[in-house]
Amino acid sequence: MDRNLIKRFGHFLAVVEEGHFGRAAAKLGMSQPPLTAQIQLLERALGVKLLERTRQGARPTWEGEVLLPAVRRLEESALAVEALAREVKLGRRELVNIGCITSAMFATLPPVIRAFRARRPETVIAVREMDTSDAMEALRRGEIDVAFARLERDLFPISRASLATDRLMAAIPDSDPLSQLPVVDLAMLEDRPMVMLPRAISPAYFDGVVTACREAGFAPVPAREVNSAMAQLALVASGLGVALVSQGMASFGPPGVTFRPLAHPVEAVGVSVAWNTERDNPISREVVAIARELGGV
Repeated sequence: MDRNLIKRFGHFLAVVEEGHFGRAAAKLGMSQPPLTAQIQLLERALGVKLLERTRQGARPTWEGEVLLPAVRRLEESALAVEALAREVKLGRRELVNIGCITSAMFATLPPVIRAFRARRPETVIAVREMDTSDAMEALRRGEIDVAFARLERDLFPISRASLATDRLMAAIPDSDPLSQLPVVDLAMLEDRPMVMLPRAISPAYFDGVVTACREAGFAPVPAREVNSAMAQLALVASGLGVALVSQGMASFGPPGVTFRPLAHPVEAVGVSVAWNTERDNPISREVVAIARELGGV
């Protein structure tokens, strides 16, 4: 692993975020010429041009835009390592890895972690945001100990316990006339582009949306597919379509999105806590037990 390459990715992100080499250099505590040199070395190592200068400053090239999401994930991983290091420095000697879908990050996960931390203050808690499919694979490989995801049934060796029921809501751009209605009939969405998650990411969600639409008399045609629930809401806020989302998403939707209940309620697969029966341990069992206590199961 080229550690200099990782450092230069940080330089690249700084320029993207600041939109200017000079401001990025100041943020990094260095002068501009060395920063420019580091970017050039990174471009030479990757074989593509990442940034282009403009009158206003600098912006990513097309190649830079393509690589940017992966570089951001690398930064997130590095921050996670730093956080774990701080935990270890505090003397914590156990570790539990938790995977969690976006819609459970705010309502379901925090009380579980607070209760677990009260019982096991010596344990390091690592949380990774991930979709249901990735969480199931991570459980199978032993990369995480527990997952909060949307599952309809056990998937041996994965077992699950349902924590809450859920319903679908319509997420509508504020500019859409439907946003003025107190409730929305699902059939009203027939002529509107729908922003959806690919089935591979969340089969339960995808199948639930398709079934509900067909029962309402139409087949949804995904105008756009995105890889996260937050990306769905971002495109809805941009006026690029509507979406059917978990009612839990309404609590942290971005500006520009109106959430409306459906005239005929549609049940959605709720959040479950899941674990690998072939890899469980006392720590993961305790997380599961707490989640079930708080979920009333």
